[in-house]
Amino acid sequence: DLLPWLADAKRVLTVGEGDGRFVAELARRFPEIKVDCVEASGAMIARAQSRLPMGADVTFHQADAREWVFPKGEYDTVVTCFFLDCFSEETLGELMPRIAKSLQPQGKWLVAEFAKPSRGWAAWHARAWLAAMYFFFRHATRLEARRLPDWEGEMAQIGLACSERASRRWNSMAATRWNVARINSQNHG
Repeated sequence: DLLPWLADAKRVLTVGEGDGRFVAELARRFPEIKVDCVEASGAMIARAQSRLPMGADVTFHQADAREWVFPKGEYDTVVTCFFLDCFSEETLGELMPRIAKSLQPQGKWLVAEFAKPSRGWAAWHARAWLAAMYFFFRHATRLEARRLPDWEGEMAQIGLACSERASRRWNSMAATRWNVARINSQNHG
């Protein structure tokens, strides 16, 4: 659950919001937070808007995140829920530094994402489950990724450090909190 990590947030960016379940609950729990949501699908934006509580301070931007111009230093928190797994490592290598630059100097990036347990029955189960999901979604939605990318490695590469992790479903899903250590503009200018 990412929401407890948002208690002190003031300006939040969600990328790939989808049907709005996350942002609706965020707006209910913390109505004082101002939220921008980048979502490519107009249908998903309409669904998300219908879930919002009255008076929620949420602005939707219909755009492909790979093409959207992220404002520099605008947000204290970025949230991506089951978004990073949709892209190849090459795309993430271009996209994630651009998203990270939208964080303020002491910002945090919260991620809910699939994970690969390292051993035992859970590892076997997660591998089979992920393979089936990637096969289905690649054919049903033209998903770019063919496997779970190393988005955590990219986080470290761009200067974010994981400060908290909570796992669920036999460690096949994780919520992680990444804090800005430094934003590496050397390779990602």
